[in-house]
Amino acid sequence: MRYKVEAVQLKSPSKKESEDAYVLHEEAGVFGVFDGATPLVSFEDEDGHNGAYLAAHHFREQLQGMDANDTLIQTVESANTRLYENMVAYGVDPSKGEERWSTCVAAVKLGSTHFHYAHLGDSMVIAGDKMGAVHVLTTDTVAGISDRAKKKRAEDREVGRAVREESYYDVLLHKLRYNRELANVPGGYTVANGMPEVMTHLDTGSYPMKDLEDIWLVSDGLFHPGLSLEETCRKMKQQGIRSYINDLTAYLENHRHPIDDRTVVHLRFT
Repeated sequence: MRYKVEAVQLKSPSKKESEDAYVLHEEAGVFGVFDGATPLVSFEDEDGHNGAYLAAHHFREQLQGMDANDTLIQTVESANTRLYENMVAYGVDPSKGEERWSTCVAAVKLGSTHFHYAHLGDSMVIAGDKMGAVHVLTTDTVAGISDRAKKKRAEDREVGRAVREESYYDVLLHKLRYNRELANVPGGYTVANGMPEVMTHLDTGSYPMKDLEDIWLVSDGLFHPGLSLEETCRKMKQQGIRSYINDLTAYLENHRHPIDDRTVVHLRFT
């Protein structure tokens, strides 16, 4: 099948560089979006990049190196192992959730009859068919994490586990540190962060190429608070990606919502 590909990336106005990355590896039929998790520590490498940037770009490089025989599962596993090795080489303590370099993953590899996908976190894989239906293929595992974390703390207190009073977690940094400990555990969220448990929680699947019109790979910076992901994809298709992002940014500014990095890869089949 023939297709056209478009990629758009815009940096958050509050960051010095985008912590998202994307890959367009047409020779191998591999495409992906990676959203690094903003660090809770001040680490930077010799080039001034933080752990979010390094994790996202590490995965981009690993998928860019795929060939026709490589699978997404194999490549994600290898990339995750190497991410752990890179952290250790820089003196990062991977046992501490707040120090780990981590990234969400939304990647596809095109095949003759199906495309395969791999997913972690809240970067999403979405397909559109020629009948106009939009199919969200992955689940946002980050959504609701703070509520689940609060519930877990309450349950732990009930059985006598040592957990600080809830007022302690009213401080954003304390809450985020706790949330990072819920990466790749039951009831938590999924993310590529060098932990071996990543492969247990990796979301994979396939979708038929027949009647396929679109594949959307989006970071969560594209999410509109007032729209479903299906509606978001329809709007991007109708008015164009950049026009949609301009409208979204204006909405977020007007409602004083934070503006994240915004990255989308769109494949349109003909």
